[in-house]
Amino acid sequence: MTSPSSTADSDAVVLHSTWTGIVMSVLGAFAMAAVTIAVIWTDGWSWYSAVLALVSVALAGVVTFDLPIASEFTAEGVTRRSIGRHHHLEWDEVQRLERLRVGVFRTRRDRAGGGLVARIGHRRYTLVDTIESPLEFDAVRRAMGERAEVLGLTDDLRPKEGSSPTWIYRRRHWRPDSAGGR
Repeated sequence: MTSPSSTADSDAVVLHSTWTGIVMSVLGAFAMAAVTIAVIWTDGWSWYSAVLALVSVALAGVVTFDLPIASEFTAEGVTRRSIGRHHHLEWDEVQRLERLRVGVFRTRRDRAGGGLVARIGHRRYTLVDTIESPLEFDAVRRAMGERAEVLGLTDDLRPKEGSSPTWIYRRRHWRPDSAGGR
């Protein structure tokens, strides 16, 4: 189950983040910018408008350069694609693959229902914001080879049967050959 990729590696697997997560993050950054502009327009520059401006710029930076749209898994590493950059992580750098915690404040440690996260030192890099289908999970493990077990991508992280694939609302280009038409 391979998805087309920009590289010549035929064993690459692409997992996609949800449209809801992407759109809501972008809208949140725009809303914060709009509030900042409104405050500056009405009250002029002050310490609180400067703080709002800094927060707005930080949110725009996160959405542009760190929010993963999709991640491509290969035997060498994973490439996180965001709006403004491609960030490649070599498997040698990654200490562990984990799941995002679920819940309103991401505090539920007893359920692993979120997307994949790569841990490097104390930093956690979100690879996708949603759980993949079991078929995609198996394809990622095949693409990673021996590294999957070493990095913790074991059966206890396997998604439940019936989980939707991450490419379900994407163009036909991203669907694997086995998916057929909709």
